[in-house]
Amino acid sequence: MKSTRDILFDLSARLVSAPHDKIGKEIDAGLKRIGSSWDFDRITLTEFFPSTNENRVIHSYTASRVNPAPLEKIDESIPWIMDKLCRGESILLAKIPDDLPQDAAVDRQYCAREGVTSALSLPLTIGATVFGGCFFASLKKAPSWDSVMLEQLHYISEILANALERMRAGERMDALSRFEHLLSRISAKYINLPGDQMVDVIRSDLERLGRLVGVDRCMIYFVNKTSKTFYWDMDYFWWPEQDNARIESLMRSWKVRDDRFYDNFTYLFDKWTNGEIVQYSHPDQLPKEAASLKKIYGSFGLKSYLSIPMSVAGTRLGALLVATTRNHRSWPEDLVQRLRLFAEVFANAISRKENEGKIQSAFFEIKTLKEQIEADYLYLTEEIKLEHGDIVGQSPALKRMLAKVKQVAATDAPVLLLGETGTGKGLIARSIHDTSKHRTRPLVQVNCAALTPSLIESELFGHEKGAFTGAATRRIGRFEQAHGTTLFLDEIGELPLNVQPKLLRVLQEGEFERVGGVETLKTHVRIIAATNRDLEKDVEDGKFRKDLWYRLCVFPITIPPLRERLEDIPLLVKWFVEKYSKWIGKEFNTISKKMLDALKRYAWPGNIRELENLIERAAITSPAGNLTIELPTPSCPQPDQEMTLQEVERSHLINMLEKTDWVVEGSSGAARRLGLNASTLRFRMKKLGIQRP
Repeated sequence: MKSTRDILFDLSARLVSAPHDKIGKEIDAGLKRIGSSWDFDRITLTEFFPSTNENRVIHSYTASRVNPAPLEKIDESIPWIMDKLCRGESILLAKIPDDLPQDAAVDRQYCAREGVTSALSLPLTIGATVFGGCFFASLKKAPSWDSVMLEQLHYISEILANALERMRAGERMDALSRFEHLLSRISAKYINLPGDQMVDVIRSDLERLGRLVGVDRCMIYFVNKTSKTFYWDMDYFWWPEQDNARIESLMRSWKVRDDRFYDNFTYLFDKWTNGEIVQYSHPDQLPKEAASLKKIYGSFGLKSYLSIPMSVAGTRLGALLVATTRNHRSWPEDLVQRLRLFAEVFANAISRKENEGKIQSAFFEIKTLKEQIEADYLYLTEEIKLEHGDIVGQSPALKRMLAKVKQVAATDAPVLLLGETGTGKGLIARSIHDTSKHRTRPLVQVNCAALTPSLIESELFGHEKGAFTGAATRRIGRFEQAHGTTLFLDEIGELPLNVQPKLLRVLQEGEFERVGGVETLKTHVRIIAATNRDLEKDVEDGKFRKDLWYRLCVFPITIPPLRERLEDIPLLVKWFVEKYSKWIGKEFNTISKKMLDALKRYAWPGNIRELENLIERAAITSPAGNLTIELPTPSCPQPDQEMTLQEVERSHLINMLEKTDWVVEGSSGAARRLGLNASTLRFRMKKLGIQRP
């Protein structure tokens, strides 16, 4: 039987490697494995839908021994818990009802009714945004809820949140592709379409658009040029076949050609006349002056609604309308903009019946808008790729380095990445893995500098139960976990000497034993190692084994520091400005040549990480429009030809430490301002003999 740790790794690997349209199925299977392994009776995932301001159950698991939980109106069933959850709080109710406060009476009643005795509720978040919740519940004896179990369940919620976000991103990509395909198809279709076929073709395309958007009504209103109102034409009205009886009943009930009937639409017609879009996700969102419209649309059964005015050459032609009758939904801005494109296509096609001469210029406009959709689609694709990292730059030094990456990626040869801190060694390791034959499996990473000497051996090779104090269970090491994929050993120069022979053995023979174990285990792992140390000097000083150095240095790649890639600074600045503009919600102008020249003159001891932190800080502190980048201004002398690189680095670090009153960590500490990890800065201080006076 798999251990809980194996299940976690398996769940993560499956969700990372699954196509976005298979993630939902993998989540359901994963919940079942989690429920069985941790002995939960119920596991529920919810998602928040802003359009209706409600949470809905999207995935659930129920053990065979209990009845399924009610999945409707979860906000009303456990309002106290949902309120906490939406604020990003985790709620552990080890003993119910004792752990529920007095003001959670409704939640108490629900738990008593369903027999829930113990539960844990965790928010699902992406960044700082809560978009749903994950609930683990027991209907019998309460789980132990020890720290290990809680840590694992938190990790599970993070895995599920990332998987759901990737699934939604994939769905958005597919939607963009389908929009682009349909728009291209109908745009081309209308070029040479005879006027007598126009009505039938438009109605058919209204059906295609309605089904693509997922609505129940898709129709076109026309301007009544004599009365300056609007009317609908049944020839330009689509609804699903299952609604035929309802539509026929409505048509019999109302005399739609009666002008008094259209008085109910005054609010709507005024908006269209002024070229304004009218939309709502719920009828209650309509203003008081739209009371008649709200009443009439209520009788039509419309729950959500969007209408876009249509014009040709400045002349109002009508409006495109889409609506739902089965459920409420939102109308994101990107969807509205794409429906604008279809509205323009229909408007121009209908106008062609009156003026054939305008069709070519109208199609040129549509072609431009089509290219905009393609650009949006490409952008979204690249944005999702950037979640796995991207390499920015065109400098010769970078291209030479990337050529080596391309040469070695397809092989299983060990790679040693050499470069200063902040140059992007982890990014290059990811690039090698993502273009290798192991790319379908996750990249396993270990930071050798982040672990104490007593823990590094257990981290790499695992340990048996009882191998040392605190080893309560068997632990799988990274070499076992990375079997059949890539293992990235960051900061390999910090590996203790007593562990190096064991690492050499696994590199040469593919064999190792867990700490405290006697069984010899086999593994096949592709090794990528990285360091900012001079390993050759460490070999001479006896700090690093020569045979291990030779084994790792089969294919060394030196990553150029930023000062050797000065021509890449404008591209890097642009990339970081765009990244943090979206994150912060500000728009900034193009960086001036003077500022770029100043950035190129700076020494960049923290390399790209320092540049990124500098841009992030500037984006936070600068007002929208004008990005002010403040370069560090060392009070110590600027480096000259007589100073060694070590002396320049020491001078710069001392200057930054003095500016921060020798505070290393924290948001205002020297490490953050230099773009370094606090542990890395302390190591450099020790190496350079820097001490607080």
